[in-house]
Amino acid sequence: MPFPPDRVGIIAKPHEAALPYIHSAIRVCEARGVSVRLGIEAAGILGWGGGLERNDLVAECGLIVVIGGDGTFLSVAPAAVKHGVPIAGFNLGTLGFLTELGTDSIQTALEKLLSSEMRVSERKVLRVEIGDSRYLALNDVVTSKGNIARIIQLELKVNHSHIAHIRADGLIISTPTGSTAYSLSAGGPIVNPEVNALVITPICAHSLTLRPLVVPDGLRLTVTRDENESEVFVTIDGQKVLPMKAGQAIHVSVDERRLKMIESPEINYFRLLSEKLNWGYHKCH
Repeated sequence: MPFPPDRVGIIAKPHEAALPYIHSAIRVCEARGVSVRLGIEAAGILGWGGGLERNDLVAECGLIVVIGGDGTFLSVAPAAVKHGVPIAGFNLGTLGFLTELGTDSIQTALEKLLSSEMRVSERKVLRVEIGDSRYLALNDVVTSKGNIARIIQLELKVNHSHIAHIRADGLIISTPTGSTAYSLSAGGPIVNPEVNALVITPICAHSLTLRPLVVPDGLRLTVTRDENESEVFVTIDGQKVLPMKAGQAIHVSVDERRLKMIESPEINYFRLLSEKLNWGYHKCH
């Protein structure tokens, strides 16, 4: 893909709050002679009708601008990985580890981006194999129970070697990028995206000795559902929820492709952590 791009796609959270930022993005692109394509939600907010499905939009563009929260960002990530298109995420939500660019600076940031002044970070993604189906996950894949208030039993293997029988509410396998998402809430560690690792985090494990585990990302992880469990689901990046059959296994490894993510040149990863997690410095008196 050429960069700066000659065509930009805009995907927005379906909320009226996104309206002025969509207008700003369009104005900047048009001033630079860059054509714009809109996703269905963005076109709907503008009242234009039409708009393209995510995969079709990404396939046509050299850059995707996401205006929304991390959920909106994650919904676009698989298509962006497949087509090798970078994503710039502008945060319209509350936390926003992925949509780290502020909407208050969307005009300035886009002008810099279209002048090739922004930084691109390549993030590893998970390849999730379930039966004959293949999926991509930027953050995590979660195996968890249904609505029944009971623990489930899973077996974890690493490169075909048995590691543990797990009795818990579920199990999270995350990338370093996803270590600040569900895994963090479940007690997992924060891992810098530059670290070559995967994080395995049990959810409310029955055994107190079963702790989060950080492993090299060259491993192939297999999670198998117990034959006798009544209801188990696999959730991929919080976007896809799939039932897991009795005795079925999922295989998780790092895909050879990467997500190209636009980062703010003013904010490094540690400052982002400090701001998002409210690690502000308080002087002692």
